[in-house]
This record gives sequence, C-alpha cells and structure tokens, in this order.
Amino acid sequence: MDAGAMLGRTEEQEQCWAQLRTGGSVLLRGPGGIGKSTLLAALAAQAGHAGELVLRACPTAAERELPYLALIDLFGPVLGRLSGLPQHLREALDSALLRAAPPTGRATDQLAIRVAVVEGLRLVAAEVPVLLVLDDAQFLDEASAEVLAFAARRLAGTPVRVLAAELVDEGAAATAGRLCPAPLLELEVSTLPAAALRRLLADRLAQALPAVAADRVCAASGGNPLFALELARAALHARAGDSPDDPLPVPQRLRDLLADRLAALPAAAAPALLLVATGAKPGREMLPDNDPGLAAALAAGILLVERDGVLRFSHPLLAELVYGDATPRARRTAHARLAALVDDPVESARHRALAAARPDEELAEQLVAAARIARDRGAPATAAALCRLAAARSPDPGRSARRLLACAEHAAAAGLTEQARATCAAVLRRPDRTARVGARLLLAELLTDTPEAIRVVLDAARPDAEGDARLLGLLHAMRADVLARDLGVAVAVSEVDEAERLARVSGDPDLLLEVMAHRLQTEMQADRGGELPALAEALTLAQALPLHKASVWVRMGYAIVQMRRGEMGAAVDAARRSVVDAERAGRTRDLARTLYTASSVYNRAGLCADAGEAGRLCALLWREVDLPPTGALVMAGAAELNSGTVERAAAHLAEAVVLGGTLADREWEAYALIFVGRCDLLRRDAAAAARNLDRGRQLLAELGYHDPTMILVDADLAEALALAGEPVRAREVLAQARAAALRQNRTVVLLGLDRVAALLDGAAGDARQAADRLRALMAAPHPYPLERLRCVLTLAGLERRARRRGAARAALAEALEGYEQAGCAPYALFARQELARLDAGETDLSDADRRLLDLLRSGATNRAIAGAMHLSVKAVEANLTRLYRRYGVPNRSALLRVTD
Repeated sequence: MDAGAMLGRTEEQEQCWAQLRTGGSVLLRGPGGIGKSTLLAALAAQAGHAGELVLRACPTAAERELPYLALIDLFGPVLGRLSGLPQHLREALDSALLRAAPPTGRATDQLAIRVAVVEGLRLVAAEVPVLLVLDDAQFLDEASAEVLAFAARRLAGTPVRVLAAELVDEGAAATAGRLCPAPLLELEVSTLPAAALRRLLADRLAQALPAVAADRVCAASGGNPLFALELARAALHARAGDSPDDPLPVPQRLRDLLADRLAALPAAAAPALLLVATGAKPGREMLPDNDPGLAAALAAGILLVERDGVLRFSHPLLAELVYGDATPRARRTAHARLAALVDDPVESARHRALAAARPDEELAEQLVAAARIARDRGAPATAAALCRLAAARSPDPGRSARRLLACAEHAAAAGLTEQARATCAAVLRRPDRTARVGARLLLAELLTDTPEAIRVVLDAARPDAEGDARLLGLLHAMRADVLARDLGVAVAVSEVDEAERLARVSGDPDLLLEVMAHRLQTEMQADRGGELPALAEALTLAQALPLHKASVWVRMGYAIVQMRRGEMGAAVDAARRSVVDAERAGRTRDLARTLYTASSVYNRAGLCADAGEAGRLCALLWREVDLPPTGALVMAGAAELNSGTVERAAAHLAEAVVLGGTLADREWEAYALIFVGRCDLLRRDAAAAARNLDRGRQLLAELGYHDPTMILVDADLAEALALAGEPVRAREVLAQARAAALRQNRTVVLLGLDRVAALLDGAAGDARQAADRLRALMAAPHPYPLERLRCVLTLAGLERRARRRGAARAALAEALEGYEQAGCAPYALFARQELARLDAGETDLSDADRRLLDLLRSGATNRAIAGAMHLSVKAVEANLTRLYRRYGVPNRSALLRVTD
C-alpha cells in the first residue's frame, strides 16, 4: 500500500507525529497487511516536508543473512557529511559499508563501527534533525541491528529519532524497541473500520465491487486493508460474492498466510469448523462435549469461545476458507442441522433457507415474517438479507420482485446505500410494475445529483404507475419533495394536493403519512401559534405505524414546531426521543436526519456541546449513507461553530457553499452561507458577514421559507450591516423582520432584533441610554439562551462606548461564563478576546496611533490621514496593517469597533 492511501488513520498519524515532533521515537507494530508501512511512509513524508533528513532501510527476509546491509541503506546517502569523523572511525565505517577493504591483516573493529555510527549521527544531527526509518524491522540483519541498538542507547536527547515498523502476530511481543532512542512510543496499528475499508476499495479497485460483495469483503478481512484488497480483487475476478450467502474466493496469497493453521487440524475437526463457519455463532452446547475436532480447534487457537459461550474463528477469514472449501451439499447439511438446533426464529428461518435447494413459497413467507421480526428488533440489515433470501426462494416472479424491493428498502434504512442501489437495479429488470415503481422511487431518494436528474428517474416511473392510485400518489409525493427543495414549498403545493387526494382514494396510511409530512412543511411556514391540522393528523398516523422515513419527519417536525414557538423543554425532549428511537430501530439513514434536527434544537436550547456532538455524528453518518454531500459539510461546519473552532467551521462551510452551488442544492447552500456569515462575525469581518448572510437569506426566501424562527438570520444580518457602516440598510432589515415576527406571532425573535436596534442607537447617539434600554429588555427570561448571551456581548460594547469600563467588563465576564457553561467554544473565545482587549485598553497606544484612530473615526480617507499627519500614504497603510494584526481584525470598521 502506498503513502497516498491513508484512510482511517488520522488519530494514529497525529499521535505519532506529536511524538516525533517532540524528539521521541515511534515503533509501529501489528500483523502483516494491517497498514504499518502506509502509516510509516506518511510519517516519513511529513518529516521530509518539515525539513528533516530522512534515512531509510527496508530489509526483506531473503536479505537477513547479509551483514551490515541495513547500514549500507541508511548511511550510504550521507557518507559525504561524515568528513569530520576521526580517521580510524571512518575507516571502520567504510569497511562495514563495503566502501573500502579492511586494513591488511586486521579484522574490522566492531566497537569502532558502533562508535562511528554514533558519532556520525551526532555530526549530521548537528546540522539537521535526523529520522531513521526502519520498515519491516523484524528482517534487519543481526549485525546492523546490534549497531543500531548500541547507538539507540547513546542517542537519547539528540535530534536523532527512529521510526520503525515491525510485523508482530497477535499475542507476540515486539523486539525492535531496542533499536529506538528514548523516549519511545510503541503503537499497535489498529484494524480499519468498515467505512474506511469501503473507501479504500473504491479508491484502489479499477472496477467497482458490488455492494453486497464489498460488505462481505470488509467483514471477512477483519479490518485488515491488505486482506480486503486481495479478497476484493479475487471476488471481481471470479464474479463472486454478490449474495451474502455465497462463499468468497480466497486468493492463494492469503491462503498461504492461514491455510497451514487449518491443515494441522485432524479431519475430525471439519464438521465443527463448518458449523461455526456458517455464520450462526453457535454455542458449545450445540456440539458434543467430547467432540475431538472441536477440542483440537480450540487447542490450536483456530476457534475461540466468547464470554457468552459463543464460538468464533480467531480471524474471520478462516471462516471464509472453511465455508468456501466445503461442498455445496456439506454446507446445506450444516445449515439444516443448525436450523433444527437454534431457537431464534430469525436464525432458524435463515438456515432453513440456506439448506433448501429449490424455491418454496411457504419457506419464502417464513423468511418475510422473520424479516419483520428483525426489523422490529432494530436490525434492518438482517431484514434485508432475509428478504433477499425470500426473493430467491419465491416461485412467483411478482412476489419475488416485491420481496427484492423490500430488501432494498431495508438496506437503505440500515445505511447500506450502495447495496440498496444495486438491489433496485435488479428489481428494474423484473416484470412486476409495482416493484419497478418502488425501485425508481427509492433510487430517486438515494440520488445525490441535481433535482433535474431526480425528476428524470421519477418520469421513468410514471408509465408503470398509471391506473394505480397508490403508486401515483407516491410519485406525486416524491415530486413535491424535489420541487420544494429546488423551487420552494409554494411551487410544490399542487403536487402535495394531488398526492393527498390519491392517498385518501387508495386508503393507504403509509402514503397518507408521507403526504402529511410534506404538507407539514407548508403548514409550519404559516404557523402563528395555533393548531396545525397536518401535524395533528400526521402524529396520529405515525403512532399507529412502524418507524420509517415519513414518521421520522413528522416526529422531528413536532420538535421543530416547539422550538420555533420557544417551547424548548418539549422540543429537546422530542428530539432526544427521536434520536433514541432511530438508534434502537437501527435505521442509520433516518438517524442521520434525526441528528440534523436534534443538533439545531440543542443549539437553540443553549446546549452547544450536545449540538456539536450530534452535528459531528450527523456529518459522519450523512457521508456513510450517501445523503446529499453538501449537508454533511454544513453539519460538520455547524458542529464546529457549536463546540469547535471558527477556522475549521469556515473551511467546511466554504466547501459547502461551492458544492451547493454546483449541485443546485439551494437550501443547503443557503444554510452554508448563513453559517459562513456567523464565522465572519466571529472573525470581525462585518462586510463579508453582511454579503454571506444576505445571500443566504435571499435563497431561503426564494424557496418560500419566510418563518423568522427557522434560522435566526435577520438579527445577524442587521448586526453585520451596522458594523460594516450601513445603518440605513440595517434598520430596513430590522423593520422587515419585526413586521414578519409580529405577523406570524414569532415574538421569540424580538430580543435579537432589539439587540441590534440598541447597537444602532448607541452608535448614532447616547450609548448609555441604549445600554440601559437593552439591559431592561434582557431582564425577562428568554427561551433561547444563546440569544440572551449575544445581547450580553452587545451590551458590553455599548458600555465600553459609554466609557463605563467596569460595566463592560462585567458584561463580558458574564458572556464568557455563559458560553463556557453552554460548551460554545467559538463564542467563548470571542468573549475572552474582547475581555482581553478591554483590559488592555489604549494605554499602550502611541500618540500617533491615537491620532490615527481619531481620524479614522471621523471618516477620513488614507490620503486625508496622510495629509493631516504629514505622512506618506504608504506609511498610513503600513500603520493600519500593523494595527489590524495587533488587534486581529481584517478592516477599518472592525478596528474601530475593538478600539472604541
């Protein structure tokens, strides 16, 4: 594996680099193929980019008997730097490195070689830090290893470190630590998670592996990236692994690593091994106590017994070897035996299916029933596998297609997006038109492309849906969703109306619930605090149906309504319950959506640490289940704005703005712009904040989102305009927002608008009066804690302008304490910086700096300032740049704000 293939190793790489950067050595250990060399190469490249001298040796098993070969690899490139070595040491080193013959009649002095290496490294390290890189250190020739161990004991505290990788089997101890100067970090290189392995396969394979086969490969590899790549290539070559119940071909290279362990077992072990390899995880009670094969497999460490008594292979690849090498008849016999032994109805149905050789409708019905049990247990991935078996065992083509569609739907719920897409493609090749419509609807939902591309898929489903009220209703509901996200909720109303008519005609409660979920979007925009008929009907329907996408939307819709009305206790409770329910149901795709809303609710409730945690998990799941990628970036940015850093937030959000524009994903683009605007405010760049907030606000208005509590952008925009020197526009925004808030009975946003009005009044007139008025408005309790803390920050600025420095300091201290308690790191840092600036004051400003600031406050241009101060324009610009850097601000308006 090459250094560019780093996946899932960020934490390990940072840990190792921190050790190297502070003068320590690192030893990476682990089994073959786990990724030690990849991590080592990435760290060595990082050291080279940092200006260090990197010397490498990568021995092989065949070279182990060649003395001093590793020293030749390491020191050959730097012999020219060793001219300062004493003659006798240089001669000894040249002899060891085969650069010169040993003096006639004398053996090479072993101590001289050791001392020469130590002194040579000290000479080089006096000029540049040295990193010795030893890959596959277990193959070092003994002569080189002894010299390096001698040097390691004498180089602690010098700018010489060792970065080594050693192949160590499970349970064995590393020995290469003796080669590394102290302090030493020994790190076990961990297995990669399935998500990282899937990305690795996608990056490294010339041809995409079918989704089901990719999941099989990731499981069989045991998290070993080399094993995963080898298995994937073999599966592609053999066109195998499409079914989760087919054995995977194991290439010879991997067989050679493991087959010897199996070959050493007696033939009597085969039945026990095959039972465990079926994937049933049988307990010891399913095998006779005196089974000699089981005893031999346990003694050899091939099989292990978990704490609960379940048997498993010591490595999952052993199971693939055993299962794949068994005959089809032997596999069916093993499954039939397990079907009679296991008590669990889900496992029993699966084994009966795998023991059957031909279609059987009764068996297919049992599998469908087992899939429902698995779904209710919160295991949609298992339900998908059972439905796939049911489809394969169904004699009727129509039922087979519909059961295959159910497989795709369960896979999508479990977050197995590629598997769901591949299964939908198989359904489209079937003759059943109902199943084909369902497959296209699911494919449209899984698309992350432009709205136009989604409409093409929906249009293709129309001929199959004609004449069927339920299918047509589903199509109209999906079209409503696409139109709302692309052109606005008002444009989608006619589609929602038609979908509701068809839902009531068909009498399908699932379809009606989905329609009510869409109706709720429009209803929430017009909410004035009264009853919401669509929400009430949808909640009743959701309580009577199993958890699925529409019921999740409705539950979160309830939480959003409560949040916008300022009922934060009810909103938080609803959000937490929905997250727990989605987790228990194993519906990863719905969990991602639930976390998105929960993060917003937690933020509005002032629970920034919870919001940040939910947002980060949401972003991770969003990517894993392949939801629209702009959303993942926005959620990552929002998480950083809640409990991370402004810099990381801005990086995620800037990427989201670009991607949202490219994909015509206007709603996510709008959110990204608004969050970027908040980053700009925290960075004290009011002009940029005004541009981004204004554009985001316009996009939401174009989509028909006018509720001022949807995202609190109005006060932020007005504040940015005020700070950027545009008070007239700021007051216009405030007037529009106040009218909308009163019209929709959204009085909860008025405090934020009052805050900016006080800011404008303080800048234009009596700052004391504005501060006193704002303090009085803040006295009443408010449901949005962060809005009140923003008022405290504004109050501090007004008090400072009013020359009441004690009151300003008290306000900033209150804001800092509040943000720290909420876990809101970016705003806590902002408050801390403001407090430091207040305490610093202008006592250390020169008279010239004060004069320059006074002229800036009067509105003078750089040329006018230059004339008044008898300076060149360039000198004025240089002084301004110096002050910008000193106060950490980007422009004049921000400078005046922090020095006012």
